[in-house]
Amino acid sequence: MIRKDVDLYPAYLSVAFIRSANAVFIVSLTVTFPSLSAGVQGFLLAVYSVAEALSGLASGALYEILGLKFSLAIASSMLVVIYLLMGISSSILELAVLNAIAGFAASLILVSSLSAVAEGTRGASRKRIFGVGGFEASNLGGYALGFSLAGLLEILGVLSGFTVSAILAMLSLISSLLVREVVARRGFINYREFYSVSKRSLTLIPMWFGFAVILGVGFLSPKIIKELNLGIPLPFTSNIGKGEEGVVGSYVANPSIGLFLILALVGVAGGIMLGSLIAAKIGKERSLLLGTFSLPIALIVLGLTYKELFVFLPLIILLATPALTIPPTLLALLADYTDNMRRGPSAGVYVTTLGIGIGIGEILGGRIFDTAGFGPLSYFLALMFLALSLPTSIYVTRTSSRYSDG
Repeated sequence: MIRKDVDLYPAYLSVAFIRSANAVFIVSLTVTFPSLSAGVQGFLLAVYSVAEALSGLASGALYEILGLKFSLAIASSMLVVIYLLMGISSSILELAVLNAIAGFAASLILVSSLSAVAEGTRGASRKRIFGVGGFEASNLGGYALGFSLAGLLEILGVLSGFTVSAILAMLSLISSLLVREVVARRGFINYREFYSVSKRSLTLIPMWFGFAVILGVGFLSPKIIKELNLGIPLPFTSNIGKGEEGVVGSYVANPSIGLFLILALVGVAGGIMLGSLIAAKIGKERSLLLGTFSLPIALIVLGLTYKELFVFLPLIILLATPALTIPPTLLALLADYTDNMRRGPSAGVYVTTLGIGIGIGEILGGRIFDTAGFGPLSYFLALMFLALSLPTSIYVTRTSSRYSDG
C-alpha cells in the first residue's frame, strides 16, 4: 500500500503518550513495589527495551499490512489492557511478560509513526527534516512529560498501581482514532517486500548506533554527576523514587536522578527542533559532517574540563549544538532512501538499532566509568563515535548529487 495525505499530528501525540506511559510505569514500579531489589527492577525495565528493539522488523511488516491508523489503534489498545493487567498481577514473571508485550506495542507505534512521517513529507526536504525532528522530539518529550507527571502525582499521594499509565495509553488510542489516512492500493502485493530493508539505509546504521550508545550513557548522567560530586545544586540532580518524602521531597535528600533528567530530556527534545532548523538551512550532507566532528570535540572538551563544569558549560553546549542535527538528518535520509519501496522494515531497523545502542551504552558506560573514570569514558565515546560516523558521512556526501535539499 502507498499512503498519501496522512495527518501526522495524531502520530506525534501517540508517540508522546506511550513514552509518557512508560515513564510513569518506571516510577510507579518503585512506588507500588518498594521491596523489589534494584536488580529485579532493572530486569523488569530491560525486557521492555529488549522486546522493543527485537520487534523492529516485525513491526515494519505489520505497518505495511495494517496502515498507520490500525497500527496505532491496535498497539495503543494493547497497552491499555497491559497496564490494567499489571495492576492485578501477582508475580514478577507476569509483570515481565506483560512489559515485554508492551515493548512490542511501543515498537509498532514508533515504526508506524516514523514510516508515516516519511511518507507524509515525500518530495519536501525541509518539511521532511522538521517532520522527523518532531517525531524525535515527541519521543524524548514524552518521557519528560511522564516523569514530571509521575513526580507530581506521587507528591499528591495518588501514584499507586499502573492506572495512570493505562490512561495515557488510552489517550494514545484516542489520538490514533483521529488519523485520517487515504490509501492507494497496488494491484499486486509481494509479501517479501514487507521484510525487505533498503540497502542504502543500512549505511546510516553505524552513525545512528554510535549516537544511540552516547544517548544510553546520557541516561546514566545523573548517577555520574552524583558520583563525581561536582557541587551541582541538589534540586537539579534529584532522585526519583528514593526516600520516604516522595519524589520532590527527595530532591534535596537524595541527589542522583529526577529533575535533572526531566530538564535534560526537555532540553534535548527542544534542541532537536533547533537541529532540524540548522539542517534545513545548511543541508543534510553538511549537517552530518558537522555533527561527525562537533560531537567528538565536545566530548573531549567535556572530559578535559568536567571538574570545572560550570565554567566551561557554555563552551561545551556551543560545541555540542551542531550534533543536534544528527537525529533529524539521519531520519530524513532514511526517508529519502526508502521513497521507492516499503518503509516499514527500514524504520524497524532504526528502532532496533536505537534500542540495542542505548542498552549497550548503559552497560558499557557504567563499567568504563566505574573502572577508569569520567575522562576516559568521554574520550572513548568521542573516538567510538568518530570511527562509526565517518563512514556514514563519507557515503552520504559522495551520493549527495542524487538528493536535493530543495
